[in-house]
Amino acid sequence: MVLENKDKNYLLLKEKKLYRAFMYLAFPVMAANLLKSFHDLVDTYFIGQMENSVAAQAGISITWPLLNIFLSLSAGLAVAGVAIISQYLGAKDKESARQYSGLLFILSIIIGLIVNVLLFLFSPIVLQLMGAEGSVYREGLTYLRVRSFEMVFLFLFTAFQAMRQARGDTTTPVILSVISIVINIILTGLFISVLQWGIFGAAFATLISQAAVSPLIVYLTFKKSDELSLTKEYLKVKRSSMNRLIRIAMPSAASQALSSLGFLILQAVILSYGDHVAAAFSLGNKVSNLLLIPIMAFGSILAAFVGQNIGAGNEKRALQSYHVSRNLALGISILGCLIIFPFREKILSLLTNDAETLAVAMEYMIWVLLTQPLMSLFQNYLGVFNGSGNTKYSFIIASARLWVIRLPLILAFKHLTNFGRSGIWYAMVISNVIILVIARVLFAKIDFRRKF
Repeated sequence: MVLENKDKNYLLLKEKKLYRAFMYLAFPVMAANLLKSFHDLVDTYFIGQMENSVAAQAGISITWPLLNIFLSLSAGLAVAGVAIISQYLGAKDKESARQYSGLLFILSIIIGLIVNVLLFLFSPIVLQLMGAEGSVYREGLTYLRVRSFEMVFLFLFTAFQAMRQARGDTTTPVILSVISIVINIILTGLFISVLQWGIFGAAFATLISQAAVSPLIVYLTFKKSDELSLTKEYLKVKRSSMNRLIRIAMPSAASQALSSLGFLILQAVILSYGDHVAAAFSLGNKVSNLLLIPIMAFGSILAAFVGQNIGAGNEKRALQSYHVSRNLALGISILGCLIIFPFREKILSLLTNDAETLAVAMEYMIWVLLTQPLMSLFQNYLGVFNGSGNTKYSFIIASARLWVIRLPLILAFKHLTNFGRSGIWYAMVISNVIILVIARVLFAKIDFRRKF
């Protein structure tokens, strides 16, 4: 039997050629993530051709930490969902897997609606506290308020993706993601270049594209022929189940929220160096995401591998999955850096029409590419911690990297040295190195035994 025809659970639990099984499940997610990174570059290209491109790029750059603070709730629920559902599936307890899938579905809608309201109401206050002024403030506020209406659809998609990845189905969420991204790219070009809607057009295109796939998500979730389809009886919020889900979700959600809050402060510090530095930081991150976001696919697939094998009592295979994921992610990350490095100036020059922004972005890109392989290792530690149910370890490394190491270093370099903006890049490199040492110590504490 060829690999492509084997059941996804077989690939997770029994396939002897682990590298092939891992790549088969990870490739669709990598491809979708790479397309998402390409879409971000397309967005940036259109915005970079606008008359007020520096203000628009700086405005978008400072909004991302705030968006991610709210999205951390969704990500936390997804992490908990994959950990719990995959372990129940590994133990062949489909009834419990369905119950938690239904709970995840309901909570994603409720929390998404709450986040929509909070983000719309409080974004002006947060942007002002970050020091945004003038056109940067106006562009950022427009972008945030339009994107706030996207939250329910984003939360729903993340929950659906978690339910599918827990069972090894990486293809279905990818297909929906690709549909959404293609719609987004087409509408972004139309709204910005043709209709001249500016930053509003970029945000509105994203909102429409995300909403467009939501009916398909609902249909597939309740499709009767699906082996884990939901019915009304599973759409109940049982207190015991919710407590368990939240208990597992909270460390991950808190770590991502704290990380996003830290990046919010980081963006405020970066903005204090001027709009050009803030815009350059945004451009550098967009290019680095070409490497990082596809690599993040390994962390998410690793969580499913680890979770199902722990549930099935395959402790040795769970550990082997980590080694396979680490080796693949590190190899691809190094190769990607070597490919992008010679072309970094050409890529960045397509994303901005401002010479000063380009010069700063070129400086930043050197440090970003040097540390990308470290980030591939970091993502795999997150994957193994989340899949094994040790989300408290994810909380520790995600929070410590930013709050204990990076931010104090950035502030120290800013006020106690004459490094200037280079102090930001130095602090990022140092924090990425130190946190991997801490993660390795925590990794040694995992026993790969079933917790649910």
